[in-house]
Amino acid sequence: MKKYSNVSSRRRRPNLTTVLSYIVLSLLFISLGSCGYSSKSLLRSNVRSIYVPIFDNNTFRRGYEFDLTKAVRDQILLRTRLSIVDKDEADSILFGKISSVNENAIIEDTKDNLVESRVSIGVDIRWVDKRTGRTIVERKNIKKPTEFIVRRNETLSSASNEAFVRVAQSIVEAMEEDW
Repeated sequence: MKKYSNVSSRRRRPNLTTVLSYIVLSLLFISLGSCGYSSKSLLRSNVRSIYVPIFDNNTFRRGYEFDLTKAVRDQILLRTRLSIVDKDEADSILFGKISSVNENAIIEDTKDNLVESRVSIGVDIRWVDKRTGRTIVERKNIKKPTEFIVRRNETLSSASNEAFVRVAQSIVEAMEEDW
C-alpha cells in the first residue's frame, strides 16, 4: 500500500505578467464595447449655418406651421452648433412640411366626455446643402404623440405645444443620424 501524503491544496498565486494581461484584456473589451459618447458635434464641420423657412402645412390646422418652425429653430440653437441665418448667408436649408395632425380619444367617461386624448403631429423634412444642392438628410413622417388629460386642465393646445417640441427634437436627431 502506498501512502499518500496529505498535501495541502494551496492555490498558486498568479504572477504579475498574468495579472497585467488580464487587466489589459479587460480594458480592451470595455473600450471596444463602449457606447461611443462624445462631446463633439454629430454634424458635419463644413456646415456651419442653416436657414429654416416657415414649414408648409398640408393640414386643416392653421397656425401650426409657425409654432413648429419656432420649436425647430429653438432646438437647433439649443442642441447643435449651427447658427440660424438668413437664406442668402446660409450653408444649408431645412425644408419642412406638416403632413398630418391626428387627435384620438383614449379614454371617455360614461357620458362620452373626453377624459384623456392624444395628439400626434407628422412632419416630413429635407435638409439641403445650399452650396452643392445635394440633400443631406430626408425623412418622411417624423411623428411624436403627446397625451393630454382634460381633468388636469390640459388641452389640445397645450398638448400640441408639447408635440411641437418633441417633433422638433426628433428632427434635430434625424439631422445628426446620418453623420
